Amino acid sequence: MMIIQENQFEKYIKQYEGLVITICFSFTKNYFDAEDIAQQTFLTAYEKLNKFDGKNFKAWVAKIAVNKCRDYIKSPVKKMEDLTCEDYKYIEDTKSSPEENMLNNYSDRKIYKLCSRLKEPYKTVAVNYFCKDIKLSDMAKDTGENLKTLQTRLYRSKKLLKILWKEELI
Repeated sequence: MMIIQENQFEKYIKQYEGLVITICFSFTKNYFDAEDIAQQTFLTAYEKLNKFDGKNFKAWVAKIAVNKCRDYIKSPVKKMEDLTCEDYKYIEDTKSSPEENMLNNYSDRKIYKLCSRLKEPYKTVAVNYFCKDIKLSDMAKDTGENLKTLQTRLYRSKKLLKILWKEELI
């Protein structure tokens, strides 16, 4: 049995990391999985250093990598992740992209800012309707105001918002 110092082990990692990743990639065909398994390989090698005979570190760490890859291929996690390109077309992406989120947030803030510039009673109707998504019928129930009155205020709010929107563009 040979005792390897930590700084020697670091040298071995730098020297053989390319070899280990190549071995792992040849098994997994996925670079990210190969990196993960390579990391597990070196962790296992470090934990089992007391079992290393000191003769050929390259062969020893390569054998650990091969065994880690075989374990990975047999694991149920690997079997769950295998999707074909055909499978992916049946997965619906319901989330907005980061760009869409940013534009929506910007638009929401801009609309709120414009609605806030209106004077009462148009401001309240516009903020509730456009920013809080409250229906006019619900506003009428909550405030006790006539639905027709609220519809008129919303109509006038829209006209005023169009003017403010154009002013923002200039």
